[in-house]
Amino acid sequence: MINIVFKCNDKEFKVNGNEGETLLECALRNNVPLIGGCGGAGICGSCNVDIDPLYISKIPEPEGNEQDVIEYLPMYRPTTRLACQVVITKEMDGMVVNIN
Repeated sequence: MINIVFKCNDKEFKVNGNEGETLLECALRNNVPLIGGCGGAGICGSCNVDIDPLYISKIPEPEGNEQDVIEYLPMYRPTTRLACQVVITKEMDGMVVNIN
């Protein structure tokens, strides 16, 4: 299991992620309040999150639709990603994910 901490407003959700599932799948499986409006297709932007800067380099750069979507989000930062496009790996153990 990979430990992930989702933060939303003043709440923290400490969950166990599975290698190979997306952050969105992990959040939904653990009842974390994260919306996936397009069902994981990476086109709506509703599952946008900010990744802890200590972990952002452990995640592949956004490509294609994801890059196009996140660049137009009002809260865009270099650490912004779509949770439906980030696949959990062992290197993410302990990662903090802020839900926008």
